[in-house]
Formats: sequence, structure tokens, C-alpha cells
Amino acid sequence: MQSMNPLQQKQAIAIDIARWTQVLKTCPVHRHMYFDDEVNPAGAFVLAIELVRGHTAFVEVFDNDEHELTDLLSETLRTSPQCCPECERSALSSIPNRNSCGESALEVG
Repeated sequence: MQSMNPLQQKQAIAIDIARWTQVLKTCPVHRHMYFDDEVNPAGAFVLAIELVRGHTAFVEVFDNDEHELTDLLSETLRTSPQCCPECERSALSSIPNRNSCGESALEVG
């Protein structure tokens, strides 16, 4: 993670952990990341704590502070969209009176 400042490194680590545990996913069409609320985020927090407690070099920028990493992970998940913004825009513009990302144009009323 060269050429990143410590805050950028920390944010990248939180994102990596969320992606490894499938809590954050990438839209295969638009390449935007989103929070998959159907995946239990507990696994991401467990992995984060294990990495810090195991003194894994990958998370050394956190200086053995598991709370800092889990807080950043929580903030990352909280601020991530719950679906691909492009897919949501497409779905909302093509379906009148729909406001949920999960609703499909194929649904029958």
C-alpha cells in the first residue's frame, strides 16, 4: 500500500476486510461497491479482531488497536450504499412509483 497516507491505508484495509467477508460486494456491471445487507457483518468484525490480535503485518498501521479497526469497519459499512447506485438509478427510472433497490421490473403486482 505504498504512496498512501496512514488514513488511506486504514480505509483500504477496512474495505478489504469487508470485501473478503462478502459484506461489501462489487457490482459486476458498474464496478461500484455496495453493502450486502443479506450478509451478516459479524464475520468481518471477527476477522478484523483476529488480524489485530495476531499482530498480522497487514493491519500493523492500526498499532494493535482493534477498536480503531472495528470502528472504521463499522463506519465503512454504515456509509456504503445498500446496492449499486447505477443499478438503483436504472431500476428507479424504469419503474414508476418504486423506491427500493431490491424491487425488480419483473415483479408482478
